[in-house]
Amino acid sequence: MTTNSFFYILFWVCVAGLCLGSFFNVVIIRSLSGENIVFPPSKCPKCGKKLKPWHNIPVLSYIFLRGKCAFCGEKISIQYPLVEIITMLLFAACYIRFGFDLKTLFAMILCSTLIIMSGTDIKERVVDCNIAIGLGILGLIYNCFAGGDIIGSVLGLVCAVVIVEGIALICKFIFGVRGFGEADAYVAGALGACFGLKGILITLGYTLVASMLFIIPMFLYKQYMKGNKTTCILFILFILTALVFRTLTQDYVTMGLLIILGILLAIRTLKEIKNKEDLTYLPLIPAMAAGALYYMLF
Repeated sequence: MTTNSFFYILFWVCVAGLCLGSFFNVVIIRSLSGENIVFPPSKCPKCGKKLKPWHNIPVLSYIFLRGKCAFCGEKISIQYPLVEIITMLLFAACYIRFGFDLKTLFAMILCSTLIIMSGTDIKERVVDCNIAIGLGILGLIYNCFAGGDIIGSVLGLVCAVVIVEGIALICKFIFGVRGFGEADAYVAGALGACFGLKGILITLGYTLVASMLFIIPMFLYKQYMKGNKTTCILFILFILTALVFRTLTQDYVTMGLLIILGILLAIRTLKEIKNKEDLTYLPLIPAMAAGALYYMLF
């Protein structure tokens, strides 16, 4: 493929990403409200007036309208351009990483489902398990016919569900609070079907890292103020192990140590959030998506 052809295709991949990102916004919003994702046409949630076609141009409409409804002036959520831009960037990254290949299409579908599930999880702590099930089936089919490792795909699915659901039930038994939401095991299983056994173990490790990067600053500050030194030490060991795993060695011993430290840190976190005054909710699906995308693209 010539350089001109590569950039020509990349341009249209970006356009497709922007347009689909706009559609994903509709799916996220309407899946939460229970509306049909096709009808009625897009409208302002405040004044109810139907939007014109030029009000729905990805990113550009938001800029030209200065983030406000053209009719009533109601502020438009920053979610709309963010989802569009994120989708465009991920589609472009998939094409740059895998080229003009079937794997690129599979990666784009994976990105799309993760964007939608992350969006609903962040907004309302709700995830449509049907999307995760569909992704899992797609992962099994892809690995059966294109990837050539259906056994690894099945093992990855089973292992991911057992790990995530097992931790959730153990936490519920010990602390009376599930470690994860019920939908999280579906998403983990779907990623296991896509990535296989080794891939899902690495992805779950990255998920722990992503989770801690979101929640740890606030949590550690509270622990420091309370004088809980054990939690702070666990966090330091976890970060050091993650750095060793990422930069020096990626063997199963280091991976296992990373997972164990992450679980211990999560358990101590759950002990704290049982006290509602210390509750810090972290949607797990965005962290899982970050781990999956990092593994797939890098």
